[in-house]
Amino acid sequence: MLLGNYFHNINKNYRNYSFSGISFDTKSIKKNNIFFAIKGNIIDGNKFIPKAIKKGSKIIVTEKKVNQFQNGILYIYTNNIRKLLAETAFKIYNKKPKNLIAVTGTNGKSSVADFYYQILKLNNKKVASIGTLGVKSKRINLNLSNTTIDPIKLAKILIKLKTKKIENVIMEASSHGLKQNRLDGLKFNSGIFTNLSQDHLDYHKNLKNYLKAKLYLFENLIQKRGNVITDQSIPEFKKIKKITINKKLKLHTLNDKKNNLELLYHNFKGEGQFLRVKLNNSIRDLNLNLIGKIQFKNVLMAIIAAKYSGVSLDKILNTIPKLRPVEGRFEKIGKIKNQSKVILDYAHTPDALKTCLLNLKEQFPNKKITLLFGCGGNRDQNKRSKMGRIASDFADSIMLTNDNPRFENPQKIRRDIKKGIKKKRITEISNRAEAITKAIHNLNSGDILLVAGKGHEKTQDIGNKKIFFSDRRVILNAIKNKNNNLSDNLKFNLVKEVAKIKKLSPSISLKTARINSQEVTKNDIFFALKGKKNDGNKFVKQSFKKKASLAVVNKIQNRLNKSRQIKVKNTLKFLTDISKTFRKSIDTNIIAITGSCGKTTLKELLGNTLSKISKVSISPKSYNNKFGVPLSLFNLKQNDEFGILEVGMDKKGEIDYLSKIIEPDVGVITNINYAHAKNFKNIKQIALAKSEIINNIKCFGYLVLNADDNFFQLHKKIAKEKKIKVVSFGIESQKANIKLINIKPFGKKFRIQIRLNNKKKFFTLSNDFQNNVYNTLSALAVISIYKNIFELNENIFLNFKTPRGRGDHSVVKFNNKKINLIDQSYNSNPLSLKSAIKNFDKINSKKSNKYLLIGDMLELGSHSKKLHKSIAPIINQTKIDKVFVKGKMASIIFAGISKAKKGRILLNKSQIIELIKKDLNNNDYLMIKASLATGFNDIVKDLKGLH
Repeated sequence: MLLGNYFHNINKNYRNYSFSGISFDTKSIKKNNIFFAIKGNIIDGNKFIPKAIKKGSKIIVTEKKVNQFQNGILYIYTNNIRKLLAETAFKIYNKKPKNLIAVTGTNGKSSVADFYYQILKLNNKKVASIGTLGVKSKRINLNLSNTTIDPIKLAKILIKLKTKKIENVIMEASSHGLKQNRLDGLKFNSGIFTNLSQDHLDYHKNLKNYLKAKLYLFENLIQKRGNVITDQSIPEFKKIKKITINKKLKLHTLNDKKNNLELLYHNFKGEGQFLRVKLNNSIRDLNLNLIGKIQFKNVLMAIIAAKYSGVSLDKILNTIPKLRPVEGRFEKIGKIKNQSKVILDYAHTPDALKTCLLNLKEQFPNKKITLLFGCGGNRDQNKRSKMGRIASDFADSIMLTNDNPRFENPQKIRRDIKKGIKKKRITEISNRAEAITKAIHNLNSGDILLVAGKGHEKTQDIGNKKIFFSDRRVILNAIKNKNNNLSDNLKFNLVKEVAKIKKLSPSISLKTARINSQEVTKNDIFFALKGKKNDGNKFVKQSFKKKASLAVVNKIQNRLNKSRQIKVKNTLKFLTDISKTFRKSIDTNIIAITGSCGKTTLKELLGNTLSKISKVSISPKSYNNKFGVPLSLFNLKQNDEFGILEVGMDKKGEIDYLSKIIEPDVGVITNINYAHAKNFKNIKQIALAKSEIINNIKCFGYLVLNADDNFFQLHKKIAKEKKIKVVSFGIESQKANIKLINIKPFGKKFRIQIRLNNKKKFFTLSNDFQNNVYNTLSALAVISIYKNIFELNENIFLNFKTPRGRGDHSVVKFNNKKINLIDQSYNSNPLSLKSAIKNFDKINSKKSNKYLLIGDMLELGSHSKKLHKSIAPIINQTKIDKVFVKGKMASIIFAGISKAKKGRILLNKSQIIELIKKDLNNNDYLMIKASLATGFNDIVKDLKGLH
């Protein structure tokens, strides 16, 4: 090689000087290499010039002004030796991949680079990434000592990649590398800027210099009309935009319409995320199987870079669900049997640590987060107390340990961190392996441990030694040891943990929780609840006869197997406590339904619908009180995607108590009316009592509301104050998210058309009853939070059977007659009764008569008389033939009914039977509606032959 071909401004006398290569390290220098004598922070290359000459170097490049030619050696002066080295290296090794991309920023570089690498690889494009995680490609994989390596090594790697026909390379551009001109001589097709926060100030001295180093990439190293990708919400955006204008570069920002890609909706889904995006004019639902919302931003930057690397957005989106976590970046390590989690992350700056903790709190609200971290030695000392303060503010507990202490006293480093920690109990273990092991040992069910600082690293710097050390390996060993003492059955682990029992055989199987000994089956756990009338402790023997595996009791019964009895002070409190812990330990999306009427039917409809597209558990019957809620919660299947629970009340504070146990992801308020009104002065008090559910919906959760309800605005306002997102449904309201457009007969069925986001969809229903339409709209509102409802089958609601006692239709035989029985006997309040009457009126009975039997609406207190009076006008507007009543308050309804419709006031059960015998003809219709405590439900069960 001739000097004149690679160096400008060289004296023409020396242009034909030949050389064999270049080097800045005398350890590897070869004969006739040009030696670049770089003066670094610690080592001055000028001191090694004699050694380079001795090894055969005849040309020296230096920033010292010396005679150009002396003793047969040519000295070339430059005022920026690092820049000249890089430019020369990339001239010599000039074969490079066609598409070079550089990503810079404080945090997220490795993630963006790796996601880009994964996207192209999944689309069968030859690709490589270069950075903190080394060189990654299909055939060439190397570990690297720096994020941005020296230009000679980099140039040689690029040639190797080129020879393998790899034309797409993304590399991390560190601030050190940019400041030291290691990339000069390259021209990048695209540059990505992630963010900027405090880091490396030991080197750059201040943030201004740090930013200047980062921006060097865009000011000098992007090719003409190249791409710049960044986030418009960051403070540095204006400066970047200005550079792109001055340099005539193409600017692409996240959610920029030019990308033809728009994020419509985001929600967490266990350890992953659910995304709804708009691509051109089509809507796509995507599963992103990554922890941390920040990861979507990193993925989006990679998507834009991939798009400008020649991959279509459609193909890119197909690969998103296949993306895997980047090594040591929000990476869940192993699997613990008690559903606790260990997250490994490289976060070693204040901003990265804060982002990490906030992202975990957002995705896993109400879970206890333990943070294990330290700070590196001989690095920016100012950030230590800041990281301590962040740990104090956002972690539930802190374990301080060593990071890479290097040449500093580790105790002093930890002392610096502790200056920022306020009012938090700190566990301090200097040995990092011991600290990680203890932290994992202490993890209770559902807890999260964040091991921060070292991420992917395989060494630990202590003094002048670099010892092998892998956080990952230590974590996996600790998890293995922990799992040896845990059962595969999560519920068993919870019982043992909450009861604080050390000796309980992990071979015990545990299936379903029961509070009724008659329902116990093999391997169930029986809770001996002590109530006002019955003491469950008396039925422990019966539960064991039915092969219950465990019994939770108030007192040990010596005649029974003691090893299978768990003594607690209060069995209901224990059941509630383990249910709360179980809830925190599972990733199931829990939907809690409350309202004045329709709760059970909506729960059943939603469960039936979701079961066709996913795994779902629902609470049985009307298990909606202080016994039923914790029991139903504990009996959810831990791997189900959805759990649906019902929440009832008859006084203020009950919904607050129950929803605190549930901590729903989605709360639903069906409607507000006079139900259990005896404990309230007015209907607004009922609305406020129902709104208690909003207080306990998980952070960033959802509230589904009936937009036609009189208290919609009140509930919406409360939700807004709590930062809970509202999804509404309605028949009348034009502003409802899920809006009924029309309903029309469709053969013997009915077809509804709904609207969401200006898009329309048809569904087929078995009837056009208003409550059925409302329940369908409400179900769609809930489903829309997690699924694309436009992909649902049009007939998905068709085979739903109305729950018993809530309007179900059955044909009963009675004295050689067939009677069409409409059973509304489970309960009654003004809204549900009016709705039932209207539905009954809609039934086409052909030539048969319609009879209505009404009992009292109970628990209405001082409002009772007025509310019963309000029913008669509704009945008088219908085509119902005859109305019969039984009960003191029902007689008030009877008094207002028109003479033609009046049947009789009945006094007892025998008169009801007599009515059916004598008044009803074959194929006539009879609807029975009353509150549960009136006993009508038992009469109906007799008619149906269920007793």
